[in-house]
Amino acid sequence: MKRIIFKFWLTNILISIALFVIYRIVIAETNHNDGNFFEMVLQILDISLNLVYSFVYLIGMVICSCALFLNLIDKIRNNIYLSLLTFVGIPLFCAIFITINMLSDSILYNETVTLFRNLVIFSIIYLFFSTFEFLLFRKRIKNLRSE
Repeated sequence: MKRIIFKFWLTNILISIALFVIYRIVIAETNHNDGNFFEMVLQILDISLNLVYSFVYLIGMVICSCALFLNLIDKIRNNIYLSLLTFVGIPLFCAIFITINMLSDSILYNETVTLFRNLVIFSIIYLFFSTFEFLLFRKRIKNLRSE
């Protein structure tokens, strides 16, 4: 069982790193308008803040990946809901929190918040991959029990 969980953890870490690299590429490819000195300073601050968020995103995904090791406990692994929480609980909470934060800023300031938009998109993509991994994990567990 340790070997199976380790393989799923390793897959999750590789997905996390790939999403992190893609997120950094998206940040780097963001077009900024040329303007005066003040706009250039704001663009540098925007890029710096995006880099900090990308690092926090990577740390969050590593923490989410480490939660998979809770499946080593029989009680969690045998309960489908607890096992589901180890795969998608933290990513779902983070995606909901970031979305609510983005929407509240959008409503309060009457403008689109582009800073959190990329973070929400990549969080939802990570949540999709985690859900897919969970389904594969449950299928693998079911096959082991039937053997």
